[in-house]
Amino acid sequence: MFTVNPWGALAIFVGTTALSGLLVWVSIAIAHRYEILDQPDGLRKIQSRPIPKLGGVAIAIAFSASAVLVLTRAGDSLVLTEALGILVPAIAAALVGYLDDKRGLTPGLRLALQAVVGIAIAWALHEQVHITGVLAIDLVIMVLWVMTLINGVNLLDNSDGLAGATVLISSLMASAVAGISGQYLIAALGVALAGTAAGFLLLNWNPARVYMGDSGAYFLGTMLAALTLQLKITTVALPWTLIVPLLLASLPLIDTCFVVISRLRQGIHPFTAGRDHLSHRLQNSGLSVGNSVLTLALFLLATGFAAIAITAVNT
Repeated sequence: MFTVNPWGALAIFVGTTALSGLLVWVSIAIAHRYEILDQPDGLRKIQSRPIPKLGGVAIAIAFSASAVLVLTRAGDSLVLTEALGILVPAIAAALVGYLDDKRGLTPGLRLALQAVVGIAIAWALHEQVHITGVLAIDLVIMVLWVMTLINGVNLLDNSDGLAGATVLISSLMASAVAGISGQYLIAALGVALAGTAAGFLLLNWNPARVYMGDSGAYFLGTMLAALTLQLKITTVALPWTLIVPLLLASLPLIDTCFVVISRLRQGIHPFTAGRDHLSHRLQNSGLSVGNSVLTLALFLLATGFAAIAITAVNT
């Protein structure tokens, strides 16, 4: 049986952070070499200079390599096969995001491709995840959860460091919940995902030297959705067992709902780009970019610790 102690978890986190940081640094050089840059437009993209946007590719490679190493260490070929059933759709999601970055997919096509990713994840996990006990309903819920977190993380990629900090915190909190519940392999993969986000964050904190682009946001959103779906909090009674994942992903969920409702009330299409996110509202109130991100990160930490407390108290 695979186990990981705190020192092992720390080693995974440090190693993945170093690998991610190195690959992101390399991606910056490549992006400059081939001019794969995010150009300022003075409206939504208000950075002072063009920023490399290949960070998402580095993120996907860093996590995939780390995950394979962790899974190989587990020594279970069945577990490795099941994990690849999640990793392959996540990489596909990154490719969809890359195409969206490069060519600008229509909202309908974007959602359709995200749904395909969600279906693949749901099918890979359908024997592990039992939400209502009715397979068809559970599959629909899983697909919607994956699509929501893909778009939620993508929408949070609006201020330097925000999307990276969100995935870092949510993954660490989910790892703690998994560890308390005895799901040590899930905990280890969560730590690896957190380390991947941390390595990117080293070069994405304000003022950012690199962006993750849609490819990184789609990949991280897919993996965060898969991570939270696999949590088996068997000692926690309903409805708390359903509330825990919502608490772990509270920030992308709340920001997405806030933006969608706000835009619909104004008669604006929800997929229209704009500076109307929670981070922008905080910045408009006088906070710096860094402080607005820290404020939202503290909120996510609070809800994450609430998820851990619910799990610990009932274990």
